Amino acid sequence: MKENELKLFESKIKEEAEKFAKLCKTGKRWDGNAVLIILDSCLDSTGLNYFTVVLPKVNYFREKYVKTKRITKCSEFSSIKENELMSLFKNKRVWEAMKAICKVISKKDCKKGDMEALKEWAKKADPFKFKEDEIGRIKGVGISTFQYLRIQSGIDTIMPDKVIMRWITNNFKAIKTPYDCISEGQKISKRYGISQTELCWSIWIKESGELNRIKIE
Repeated sequence: MKENELKLFESKIKEEAEKFAKLCKTGKRWDGNAVLIILDSCLDSTGLNYFTVVLPKVNYFREKYVKTKRITKCSEFSSIKENELMSLFKNKRVWEAMKAICKVISKKDCKKGDMEALKEWAKKADPFKFKEDEIGRIKGVGISTFQYLRIQSGIDTIMPDKVIMRWITNNFKAIKTPYDCISEGQKISKRYGISQTELCWSIWIKESGELNRIKIE
């Protein structure tokens, strides 16, 4: 690739990526609901197709629990029984991780609510000290979930999942660890004048092949 251009993404992909990135930057993904942002981050770690499986499941949870006011904040998530959660999505690890993250956020002394508490955590969280972090230590929370949660909380960073790692390896240089991915992604972002969050969304949209089915949430 030439140093002065990033032509691997068509204009429509860039436009959609910008919309997702703007929602993340302003803390308005999922209407700024911390519970849904945490659920999205935990479900995304399952390896299922994000646009055709993960998004619909988060939407279903929003309709069933958030819009009905049954679950309005992180402290209320634990009120849902395990068997009910398993009927929604049969992956105990996801629900246990989500419950633990919600517990951490609900205990933070933030008078402005869960979303602001999540933002404050994200600002201070360091992916290079991942296992020292209160959320990074939670069983079921990997570095990708950790970084995606930070992205959705407004931090401009790289999520080092297998899709991003493969794309960077194929188009720039071979990377072997998530930390190499984060570092190289930062360099690519700076070199081509695209935010790290925008870069991630552009890659995800392109690699998914689901451009025409994407709905901004």
